[in-house]
Amino acid sequence: MDKDAQTIPAGPAKGSMVEESYSERERRVLRLWLRLVRTSRRIESDVSAQMQKTFGVRFVRFDVLSQLYRAPDNCLSVGDLGASLLAPSGNISSLLDRMEADGLVLRVADPNDRRRYLIRLTDKGLARFDEMAQANAHWVAGAFAAIDDETLDRLHDELGSIADICD
Repeated sequence: MDKDAQTIPAGPAKGSMVEESYSERERRVLRLWLRLVRTSRRIESDVSAQMQKTFGVRFVRFDVLSQLYRAPDNCLSVGDLGASLLAPSGNISSLLDRMEADGLVLRVADPNDRRRYLIRLTDKGLARFDEMAQANAHWVAGAFAAIDDETLDRLHDELGSIADICD
């Protein structure tokens, strides 16, 4: 072995597991949290793949259209739009450039602050969103097909309780 080569230090001994100090409640909560994250990522990945296959776009493009659709006057500042996205946007400016070039959104000057721009959904963007939203609703419903309505409502309420605590 080369005397200048660095050796990788051994990892912690198996007996020194951090988890040993967790309470039973902490273990349960962590298991639930990991399941929520993994399930959410899997559904998002599946829906994203369907979006790409069916419409030739990444999910974030649909997400932008969706946020603008729900906004007052179908219009948001770039900052508010970026903060409201479900999917990671990467470089939102270049995404919005491409969407504007495709006629889906329009940049307009903010009447309250000339240094800022607002992003507005166009008629073409609304039509595209309508088409994509129908497919998205179908794909997401498929991901939850095995869950009855009562359980869906209960899960929704329980997750809302968690969100309320985190706010």
